[in-house]
Amino acid sequence: MASKDNVASLAVVDYEALANKDAGEIKKLVQACETVGMFYLNLRNSRMDAIFEDIPTIFETGNSFFTLPHDCKEKTDSLREGMERGYHAGKGFEYYEIARDEYQLGKWVLPATFEPRKDCIDRTINCFNRVIQTVLSEVCAASGIGIPELSDDPTVPSDTALKLLYKPPLHEPGKVIHPWHTDFGLATLLWYDEVTTQIPIYDKEGKQTEDWQTVPVVDGAVLINIADELAGKSGGRLHSTVHRVVAPPGPMRVRNGIIYLLRPYKV
Repeated sequence: MASKDNVASLAVVDYEALANKDAGEIKKLVQACETVGMFYLNLRNSRMDAIFEDIPTIFETGNSFFTLPHDCKEKTDSLREGMERGYHAGKGFEYYEIARDEYQLGKWVLPATFEPRKDCIDRTINCFNRVIQTVLSEVCAASGIGIPELSDDPTVPSDTALKLLYKPPLHEPGKVIHPWHTDFGLATLLWYDEVTTQIPIYDKEGKQTEDWQTVPVVDGAVLINIADELAGKSGGRLHSTVHRVVAPPGPMRVRNGIIYLLRPYKV
């Protein structure tokens, strides 16, 4: 379990400095990816400032969609059986996942509730895609790693997606909602405003223990972690982060989240 003293200290990488190819910031990024594999990316005072107005709007719109009856036409029409895309209801959570490629090509139909906020969704997908592509481009260039999947071409099918999460107030604070795991794909970007992520503590031999560190919230920053396929392509030099999801502290309440999943081409 995690105690009040077990708080993770992660590197904070500045996006604007990274986009301007600041050598010090790139070095900090590479070090974070080679050690913990998880870091904060500060988006404040950057060309991505619009995101701070768009995300609350998307959360509000998402709540309007997720609180609709489960059997309503908007939700049933958004179901895609056998794949993560579209609307899904699980035990204690719901999500709606937008395929980035289909969306960029104008082939994705949003539920009616989301349609009036299409501009916000456009900007958010473009922002997160540019951010995570910049991060991986710089870390791969600095590390000498060739990743052909780093492309903005939406005509080449991939599993890259924007996922909106909705978790109703069902779990007691600290309850493990998603047990420890690593992510598949190249990297994951998480927009969050509550303490929900934990990473394990390792012993002197580098073995994972049963103790956990809580990842605190950093205002103006998103959380990014390296995923399995990028770690594999780096020959293990980059670290795919073990992490788990817990219910935030305080009274039980609705929790919203947005995840951007950068995943390789389909084979």
